Amino acid sequence: RPRRARRLEGACRDMASPTAGAPEAGAAEAHKTRGNELLKAGDFAGAAAAYGEAIQADGSVATYWSNRSHALLRSGNAAAALSDADEAARLHPRWAKAHFRRAQALKELERPLEAAQACEAALGVVESEAEAKELRKLREAMSAAAASTAVAGWWHGTVSKELGGFMQEFCFKAGGEMVCCVYGQELAGKYSISGVEVSQSGDSFRGGVDVSLNEERVPYLFRLQGDVLDLCCPMSSPPERPRTFSGPGHVAMRRGRQSAGDDLASLSEGQRLIRYLGELAEAIEARVPDADAGAAGERAAERLMEEGEVGGTMHAQQLMGAETLEDKSKRMTMDNHVQALRVKYTDAVDDLAQKLLKGELQAASAYPAEAKELERALRRLKRAPPQPEAEQEKAPPAVAADTAAAAPEPTPPLAPAGAADVASPPVAGQAAAPTGGPGSDRATRGGVSE
Repeated sequence: RPRRARRLEGACRDMASPTAGAPEAGAAEAHKTRGNELLKAGDFAGAAAAYGEAIQADGSVATYWSNRSHALLRSGNAAAALSDADEAARLHPRWAKAHFRRAQALKELERPLEAAQACEAALGVVESEAEAKELRKLREAMSAAAASTAVAGWWHGTVSKELGGFMQEFCFKAGGEMVCCVYGQELAGKYSISGVEVSQSGDSFRGGVDVSLNEERVPYLFRLQGDVLDLCCPMSSPPERPRTFSGPGHVAMRRGRQSAGDDLASLSEGQRLIRYLGELAEAIEARVPDADAGAAGERAAERLMEEGEVGGTMHAQQLMGAETLEDKSKRMTMDNHVQALRVKYTDAVDDLAQKLLKGELQAASAYPAEAKELERALRRLKRAPPQPEAEQEKAPPAVAADTAAAAPEPTPPLAPAGAADVASPPVAGQAAAPTGGPGSDRATRGGVSE
């Protein structure tokens, strides 16, 4: 026991001796002080070297690694800066600045998701509100950048029937550029992502994305999970970002472009007109309330013919009169469906359909092979009672055309009011929506980080 006591006393004398570490610690601090001065003077390489000497003197101090990380980053060596920041965080895991240094280096290395996660780690231990504010700002920017990287590329999905039921394609590009494609027609625009929430696993995102096409901004709510991108556009006026993924504004989009091609190119002009008039009639008929289909149809026909006499184009609300909430939903569906059809079949086909309806173009002479089907489609669109099949078979095409031309020529709403000159694709969320209508979601940004 006496020998053991003497050994302990000797060890204590060694620990207290200046030669056991004090000179090294003092030298390390001197190197750090010199590094700070060089950093202030803008000599980042010299500062990094001075901090390196401090680390050689005492590599257990997280501050020296953090300071050298900062100097290396300022000198343009982000990879080395990240390595030093990692060591600082290992030595002092509850030091917010170490995680902040990691986030800064990861940002420069274009690894935004990891940078956002480093900010999250720092926020868990930060004590200063000023530092917390700076960390939140960086986290938001890095989360948005990570989401932009995740959504990059083409996506496709079919919008709801209320918004036209068409296939919509988005391509999110670098720098906030994007392309919207509907029926093969592309429209360039811009987008910005904000208020992003990242899952703990880092594989799903939720937040806001503002899409700007035709100088109109649409605030979408988005959610990315795997290969599914959920988008929900506002159904209120003025447009406000939705809170949930429900109602007619929601569309689930898949990665890639639409695989199925359209067969319109293989059809003759007359066949395209038949399809256009038929789909247009379906859109208008769907607008008529079921309980009063006959009377409403007669009223609509009368208004169409009255407007046709002066060559105007009627909006659905003028066509159908006073509306219930259900009527508003049907009107919105019709307006968007008609606009989508006009884009699908092109302005050229729409112009030909107008001429047929006004009698400026005769189906029998212009499209003899499709004259019979065209006459049937025109009668359906005008809400005129069909002729008996026997009479149609007996009457030569010229007679049928003259008969149709003799009737008052209405001008049906081949495009929604205010959309007659629109050549760009209809985009979900850019159509007029009834305030408080079905699926309306007058939302704040609840559920989305500010």
